[in-house]
Amino acid sequence: MNEIIINSITREKRAAIIEDGKITKLMIQQPQEKSKVGNIYLGKVANVKAGMNASFIDIGEGKHGYIHRDQLPSYLHNEEPNKHLFPVSKFISQGAQLLVQVKKDETDIKGPMLTAVIEIAGEKMVYLPQGKYIAVSKKGESGVKEVWRKLAKDQQRGNEGFIIRTSSFHSDKEQWLNELERLRHTYEKLMVKASDSKAPACLFDQSALEEAVFKEMQRLKNGLIYSDDGAVLKGFKERMADWPEFKWNFELYQRDENIFSYYKAETELDKALKRIIWLENGSYLVIDETEALVSIDVNTGKFSGTKNLEDTVLKTNLAAAKEIGRQLVLRDYGGMILIDFIDMKNQGDQQKVKNAIQHALEKGDKQFRIEGFTSLGILQITRKRTKSSLSEALLMPCPVCKGKGKVESPETLAFRLERELWEKPFREHEGVLIEMTEDVKTAFCGNDNLHLERIEKSLNVKIFFSIVKQNIPCCHIRKFGTEKELSKDIV
Repeated sequence: MNEIIINSITREKRAAIIEDGKITKLMIQQPQEKSKVGNIYLGKVANVKAGMNASFIDIGEGKHGYIHRDQLPSYLHNEEPNKHLFPVSKFISQGAQLLVQVKKDETDIKGPMLTAVIEIAGEKMVYLPQGKYIAVSKKGESGVKEVWRKLAKDQQRGNEGFIIRTSSFHSDKEQWLNELERLRHTYEKLMVKASDSKAPACLFDQSALEEAVFKEMQRLKNGLIYSDDGAVLKGFKERMADWPEFKWNFELYQRDENIFSYYKAETELDKALKRIIWLENGSYLVIDETEALVSIDVNTGKFSGTKNLEDTVLKTNLAAAKEIGRQLVLRDYGGMILIDFIDMKNQGDQQKVKNAIQHALEKGDKQFRIEGFTSLGILQITRKRTKSSLSEALLMPCPVCKGKGKVESPETLAFRLERELWEKPFREHEGVLIEMTEDVKTAFCGNDNLHLERIEKSLNVKIFFSIVKQNIPCCHIRKFGTEKELSKDIV
């Protein structure tokens, strides 16, 4: 059975995907770490750089975005055989308005990477209103791919383009056409919104947690959604009205215990931030994330097998491969990934391990490629990186060890405290005393104490703070009591 757990009553929004009783994906959105990938903006051309064959676009958020000439529909649709020799100024001009989509988030030194070839993703296809080309998933047989390519060609209007997903191969023509009309309608609404807006303006926010959850609902097709926020459930119910082929049930979670804790997602989240992962058979993984790559070492640990050494090695590596694939999706690692499996001499065994990790990685929504084993027995994988990994989003470099290790950030501790307070029995107490460092208090209280006042009002409690000085962020609930008692304990 498929289940989706959504924790969204606090500032940090979280969701967990559960398939057959096991968590396969975690999604976390902190206010300060919101990705813009997939967002669509009505931008304004700020500068045209002939020497770079590119332009800089003001999208109204942070640094100006960067768009190469090849990502402009005006270039894509130009029929001149020597168009690559033309300057970028032939296809775009300063001050013009342009519909753009974020391909890659901005960094400390670069603005976001943009494209004007808009993509609107569905379950069975990606619709490109100005894409002009038709592409079909490589996972189908040649005859099947040609059938779908012809269908897309017959439905193509003007400069439309399509990327036919693998899931189309398991659907019928009517379902595909229904989705196409929904995606066309989405684009029409987008253009109406653009005509009513003044650049720069955000027209579509792809990075919201609800959008990521909706994609999982499309992938899984049916199941049960639990959420602690009735408004979120109402929104999904309304969206499902346009997708009769999906069968989802919805349930409002109303217990005092945080929903992530109740469904054991909190435990899985803690494991996904650890360096060592123990497997059920007694073997374990050591995962190290560096600037250049992610390295994973497989160890037999306490597992000794029941037959010979070769059998023990294969069983250990297969168990590790399944968990590694799951961890890569859970932790949202991208870029270069190197896995040091226990040495296997048999190429057939190596292929079994590759198949196992490929199956696990297919549960994620990121493109990946398994390059194969090196001569040293290292399996090489590349996985598309579009945003920060789980550890980069939730942890910060440790000020004590100068970045050699990581500790939980003030924001993460503040959000955890907020969840803990929602679980406490304040019907029995007037107030609570919390010991914390100043940076955690700042994150917890918010600008002008806005979040502090909201929490005190919602819980009908007075919160007192005792500030401690430490080299790392910390936070502890120390005492409950009356306001008079607690005011005397403030340090």
